[in-house]
Amino acid sequence: MSRLAPLRPYLPGVTRVVVGAGAAAALAWGASTVPVSFDLAAATGAAEAAAAPTSLTTSVAAMCPGNELSGIRGVDDVTVGGLVAAATGPAELLPVPATGDGSAVLSAGSAPIAELGATRPGSDSARMPRSGPVELTAQGALAPAVAGTQEWVSTTKDLRGLVTTPCRSAGSDLWLLGGGDGAGRQERLVLVNPGGNPVTADVTIHGATGQVGDSRAVTVAPGGRATILLDAVAGTEPAPAVHVVADGGGLHATLTDTWLDGSTPLGAETVVPTAEPSTVQVIPAVVVAGETTLRVVAPGEEEAVASVTLLDRSGTVATTEDTVLSVGADAVGELALPEVPDGTYSAVVRSDVPVAAAVLSRVGAAEGPGDIGWSGSSTLIEEVGGMALPDTAGVARTLRLVSTGGASTARVTLVVDGDERGRVVDLLAERSTDIDLEGASAVWVQRTTGAGALRGGVVSTSGTGAKVLVSVVPLEPVAVTSPVSRAFPLP
Repeated sequence: MSRLAPLRPYLPGVTRVVVGAGAAAALAWGASTVPVSFDLAAATGAAEAAAAPTSLTTSVAAMCPGNELSGIRGVDDVTVGGLVAAATGPAELLPVPATGDGSAVLSAGSAPIAELGATRPGSDSARMPRSGPVELTAQGALAPAVAGTQEWVSTTKDLRGLVTTPCRSAGSDLWLLGGGDGAGRQERLVLVNPGGNPVTADVTIHGATGQVGDSRAVTVAPGGRATILLDAVAGTEPAPAVHVVADGGGLHATLTDTWLDGSTPLGAETVVPTAEPSTVQVIPAVVVAGETTLRVVAPGEEEAVASVTLLDRSGTVATTEDTVLSVGADAVGELALPEVPDGTYSAVVRSDVPVAAAVLSRVGAAEGPGDIGWSGSSTLIEEVGGMALPDTAGVARTLRLVSTGGASTARVTLVVDGDERGRVVDLLAERSTDIDLEGASAVWVQRTTGAGALRGGVVSTSGTGAKVLVSVVPLEPVAVTSPVSRAFPLP
């Protein structure tokens, strides 16, 4: 298997109104005879609040899965160690100043393990607990533009991989693509409930011929975590896709793929949900350093015909190889990506019906230990995207940005030793670029202009050549503002 090319930067409320019967009659008469205006604020005797379509978000709750290889009854836990980090973005990311008090805390169970200071930008980290999830909660002035990430690395004889996972908010309809068949391959679905009520998840596995077996109902306690060993359900399915539908609230979901071929560890990765199914899916960062395979699931009752295009900083990558695949209704299909020079690319999947997509990259020696990286389709960055970067020894990182359907301009800010280092990045349509994240504790991307769809992914690597480890995560949009409604209080 070929050597992983070095990653280097390339810069180019509800309103209640009470009206008396006489006033109501007058209103009815006025509406039928003479045009008049009626001041709701004056009618209540209260002054109208200033109109504000959006305001700074004041509360954020995101979950990290914690040690994914623990928590299954009858199965030995695996200690992975690792770090969990959190960061608040620079004040320049906010449309208006954040005033008043605020807090941002990482907690394991009910115990805080790290707390960010009140000054922006800020960051803190802690050792990942042996089991259970980690919650990132932010309130008040520290709620806008906050992000968390967990990461662990293993090079033991039974487990090899660099695993980087963003802490995310809960969702109710989630697709996770990862895993495969083989006696030594395992998939663990981790469901975390950040809410105060029990949430029931309907878990369905899909494969090459459609749904695999019956769906499974899993109830997750408030603030709790449930872990499911999926290979016990669909261990012979070569290309599984997992659908999680939550009822009674939202869940955070991850899928951890570990691969052991006999006595040879071939890698580990934890995937987060892809972007919701659509006719265009963009995978911003795809590492090519050996075998790369596109996986597509077609939810619903129609067959999908999908094509894939690879992009680099020069635009579309020309190829004569097959880039089209057909996927059965409610089923999963795979396609080997074209052979291209080693490096990092972006992949655009276009389909005639909505699909979800991800790419599996295998790195390392052709014969012997290796690693895997799963790159899922990601959500576009409409406002601000960000990622906290754990200080894991020996790990290098690169940000890949891509603009599709038009040009985009963004300001990229790295936080290094507490200092902000900003630059403006201009991207033409169907172009991508890499930015070195050396020394950074966080990276923030703020879209500024352009009609294109902007997305990003962070590639983390450790080692070189046959000993390289890799992990790929999408650059997540972060909450900065929230919509507000206009309401007038009763007197």
